[in-house]
Amino acid sequence: MKKSILLLFVIFGLCVSISFTSCGSSRDVVYFQDLDSVQLHNKITETNVKIRPGDQLTIMIFGADKYLIMPYNQTLNSVSEGNLGSGGTREAQSPYDVDENGDIIFPVLGKMHVAGMTCDDVRRYLHNRLDETIKDMTCFVCIENFRVNVMGEVDKPGSFPIKNNSVTFLEALAMAGDMKLTGDRRKVQLIRFENGQVRHYNFDLTKSDLLDSKQMYLQQNDVIYVPPISAKAANERSNATTRVWLLSGLATLASLVSLVIALTK
Repeated sequence: MKKSILLLFVIFGLCVSISFTSCGSSRDVVYFQDLDSVQLHNKITETNVKIRPGDQLTIMIFGADKYLIMPYNQTLNSVSEGNLGSGGTREAQSPYDVDENGDIIFPVLGKMHVAGMTCDDVRRYLHNRLDETIKDMTCFVCIENFRVNVMGEVDKPGSFPIKNNSVTFLEALAMAGDMKLTGDRRKVQLIRFENGQVRHYNFDLTKSDLLDSKQMYLQQNDVIYVPPISAKAANERSNATTRVWLLSGLATLASLVSLVIALTK
């Protein structure tokens, strides 16, 4: 009986020791570990993405008179009366290419400078120009080629189209299947192309700095890169996984020993 109790204490000691060593490794993989101890200052709101040269815009004009709106909708092919409805379907629309000067050529209205405007700005501008011409006018505007790219140590790296022109850093990582255990959560990079320059930002995702950052919402063609951890860190993380399995086995063994002791009393 004394040997059984001694064995039980030995197993318990090993479990405690392994659990402490495993905690050190978990600090490398758990997101936002300081979230309960910090106060976020910035009110995170959806970023108003600005239109840039090289963007492609989908612009659709709707109104009560389907013939009156025809000249204002740029289509890939001529649209028959049967499928016009209130401005044709989105599939029939031809996108407007924003040239190097930030302009598009809009039917009837001619050249429009849209670079630096948001989709809402363009929508308001068209309303101001066409409200008196088109009864019950509504307008749809979006950046058709809005994409974000996630590379490196993620489960599904790739380029992801964003239909509503709004996506957060964390949503993009989720679309890529989250980071692998081999990804360095402390050195995640955001690469952004704007105003002819390449900018990069580094984030430690074990801390909550990203949640308080203006880079929380992504812009078109942003790149998130998750670098691999060092070989030494990879070995430590692998060893930590082994320790977790060993801890689980020892806990099971301890339960069996306790059961045997209880049955032999």
